[in-house]
Amino acid sequence: MDGKLVVASLVLAGLMFTSGLAVYFASQMDDQPDDNNDSTSNEIDETTPENRAPTLYVAKTSFLYGEPIVISGWVVDESFNTTIVSIQVFSEDSLSTLAREDEVTADEKGVWAITLPYEQPGSWVVDVVATDSQGLSSSSEMTTVELLPPIEELVRLTIRYVSPVENGSIGLLVGDLVHLFPATCSVEFWPEGQSAIEGIVNGVNATYTIPVDEDEVADAGILWATCGLFDVASANFSYQLPIVEELPEDEVTDSDGDGIVDADDDCPNSPNEPVWPDGCSDSQLDSDEDGVTDDLDLCPDTNVGFSVDANGCAENQKDADGDGISDAGDQCPNTPITEVADANGCSDSQKDQDGDGVQDSLDQCPNTLPSTIVDSVGCEVNKYDKTDSWVCTNGNGPWVKDYNQEEGYNANNNGVSSAGGGGSGPWFQCEVSFSEQNNKMVMESNGIPNHDFLSTRGCCADEMDYTAYITMNPVNDTTGGHSSTNCPAAAGRWECAPDRGAVAIGVNGVPIYGPEDGPGSDAVALHFDYFNEDRQAIELGWCAGHSAGPNGYHYHYDANCIYWEPGIGEDMSDYSLSKIPNDQHSPIVGWAFDGYPIYGMYGYGADGQTIRTISSSYVIERTQDGGDQGYNGIDDWNYVDGVGDLDECNGRFGPTPEFPEGIYHYVSTPVSGSQTTVTDTNGNTVGMIGFPYFLICYHGMADVSGQSLGGGQGPGPGGRSYEFNTEVLGYDVVDIEQPLIDETVPMWIDLTVTMTLIALVFAGWGSIRRK
Repeated sequence: MDGKLVVASLVLAGLMFTSGLAVYFASQMDDQPDDNNDSTSNEIDETTPENRAPTLYVAKTSFLYGEPIVISGWVVDESFNTTIVSIQVFSEDSLSTLAREDEVTADEKGVWAITLPYEQPGSWVVDVVATDSQGLSSSSEMTTVELLPPIEELVRLTIRYVSPVENGSIGLLVGDLVHLFPATCSVEFWPEGQSAIEGIVNGVNATYTIPVDEDEVADAGILWATCGLFDVASANFSYQLPIVEELPEDEVTDSDGDGIVDADDDCPNSPNEPVWPDGCSDSQLDSDEDGVTDDLDLCPDTNVGFSVDANGCAENQKDADGDGISDAGDQCPNTPITEVADANGCSDSQKDQDGDGVQDSLDQCPNTLPSTIVDSVGCEVNKYDKTDSWVCTNGNGPWVKDYNQEEGYNANNNGVSSAGGGGSGPWFQCEVSFSEQNNKMVMESNGIPNHDFLSTRGCCADEMDYTAYITMNPVNDTTGGHSSTNCPAAAGRWECAPDRGAVAIGVNGVPIYGPEDGPGSDAVALHFDYFNEDRQAIELGWCAGHSAGPNGYHYHYDANCIYWEPGIGEDMSDYSLSKIPNDQHSPIVGWAFDGYPIYGMYGYGADGQTIRTISSSYVIERTQDGGDQGYNGIDDWNYVDGVGDLDECNGRFGPTPEFPEGIYHYVSTPVSGSQTTVTDTNGNTVGMIGFPYFLICYHGMADVSGQSLGGGQGPGPGGRSYEFNTEVLGYDVVDIEQPLIDETVPMWIDLTVTMTLIALVFAGWGSIRRK
């Protein structure tokens, strides 16, 4: 009887435990946000990703004569082949009159091309815009398109005389015309004291024929040839008709067969080349006696006594920019071909009247005092104070809110209940302070961003006690010999940045993390649905940031939002990269641990002035090519030199507004320079994101271990580790993005376990009594 009681008690306890588990897990499922039914649109809604306006790029706009005018480029958008590129063409003389308009749909790689039906040289103003399938348009790109006229060199011609037939008097002057447009040529022979005799030109064969009547025309005269379609010019030379009257046989022979009888031939052994009236070809003549034959001499009128180069040109004859001023006296050697130079070889756009090194056409400060250091626009450079980059200083940081609860996640009960208030709740104030110590910027912050944010699953963010040490004088790393585990493309030349954990600090005091998340996958690729994560749920919030629970809030991507101000009727949920100004150089968004700055996505092009999107040079191993598309984190990306703007570390050297003389700097890269598209888990064809998003190695000597930014500095030499529910698998404990787990034991579990233990005690007690 006691045994049956024990069994019954155990069965009852087990049933209660099982039913309790079912109730608990059902309640947990009910508490999870339903993405499919969530009426709120935000960045982490994986089923309906936010549509962004296309980004438009225009390629070549200058064409040589004879080339078709093909305006082309590419677009970056969620779906390339549904984006329509439209152009409007205006005459450069009248922007108010539309000459034509056209449109085309970009192909599956985002490439587009439109051919203009113009064949004659000229220039036009073209306005290009891209519009996606939902009506969002890119910024307008207005550019000048030109079809350049050809370079027409002065006509050259050969000459040969064909004597009249027996008992005839009509001889023929014949030869070849050497010109780009021989059909435009006219040829005449002007006998001395007589009217011109017009020749016949065969434009197809580039030959000419001039009939002359030996009984009527003077033997001596001038041969004229005039040619040109866009640039008409003439050439002439004296010519003596080789009319023979009872001359000895040796005086009418032509030993070299050049059409010039030996009696008049100064070069009786001419090769098979066109000859001049004296019977000499260019390879036999040296008209200016400079030691370079005429066929090779680019400067045929060199004065006696001047040394020349292999082209037959003395220094005082060279004119590389074609402005009419020899290089020897040209103070402005690159005069634009469309501008007129003065006696010094300088056009108006090249002059520098204040002597600051910036030409007047670009000089925005034309009266700079001597010895003043200026920037690229001629204005005095005030040495940039790096401490000016920090925001949220002097107690002026904004009050911001963690909207976690409103977006379907757990409520953040840290902070205060209202801006500047008390109690507990999701409000915080961004706080940053700094000082200079031992040639370093010492930044202290509470880790709260200067914008509203989402903790997402890693609830919840709280104020931290961070200190970062950033050298004021960065030094390039030239030591080499580093491990390349987390940055294979660096090949040991530079130190790898942590794959997980802080790699830099934002100017608002928020850490910037490496590309990988807790399971070792690419957190940003997951955010953009490149793959399915089956190991641990990770979600990024607004501005691609989130909280790592007790390790604080941090960014994985973007950070351009640090400077974004919502417009009227907008809030942080409306933020997107398309709202970042694309007509100005992006500001500094952070500092790497080697002392080099990190800039936002827009920077200078190759000319140091044009603003353009700066792209990374990494390409992902796509699923359709046998890759895992980010599931393995860093291992799924390959550096391809030249595909983007940046080097292996995701940086480059160049001028910036703060450092006009140039500085090595990293870039927050939303996109890769690769035009290869990716198929996401929803089946959409999308552009390639800009791994490693901030940086993956340090170009300078970095101080990683000296930072005090909480955990997450990445694995040590023992290898990578993965953390699930506080159980560490591997050799090193790594602080990662782990959802904060409520460790409070539910009351029903406590009750069930208690009853089970009671049943077990009674069972044991009954057994003892039987003994």
